[in-house]
Amino acid sequence: MSRAALVCLALLPGLGCSWQVERSIEIQASPAVVWSVLSDLEAYDEWNSYSPSAEGELAPGGVVTIEARLGEEVRRVDNRVTRVEPERSLCWHSMNWFEFLVRGTRCRDLEPSAAGTRLRHHEVMEGPLAGLIEWVYRPRIEAGLEQMNADLKRAAEAR
Repeated sequence: MSRAALVCLALLPGLGCSWQVERSIEIQASPAVVWSVLSDLEAYDEWNSYSPSAEGELAPGGVVTIEARLGEEVRRVDNRVTRVEPERSLCWHSMNWFEFLVRGTRCRDLEPSAAGTRLRHHEVMEGPLAGLIEWVYRPRIEAGLEQMNADLKRAAEAR
């Protein structure tokens, strides 16, 4: 199928309106230690190569602006925090002007495990342009989630 055809399909309401990606990793540190790294936005530049800049308020309804490195492309994304459960879960969704066309919701869930903590990093893209975003960005988003998980593991295990 041609690129033009894929773009047209992505623009049709009801077709390709959502997709998701999930990456998990075992971290040899307690949920409290993993949470302390994950929730310290000011220190993201010290450990997070996927999103080295994050600023804002980590509280439900708060806004967090991140810089996401999608391969060679860098995007600044404003996010509305939807859930903050210390040592358990952190979720937010994108809230830029094009939110009515596509919105990403990302959750990082922490579960105690035999190794210490299991991190489940999950993202859902929804909206009329979700199919187009999947076609253009999915491999880079998947790689970014894997990189952030590995970075978080290294930082938490070093504490």
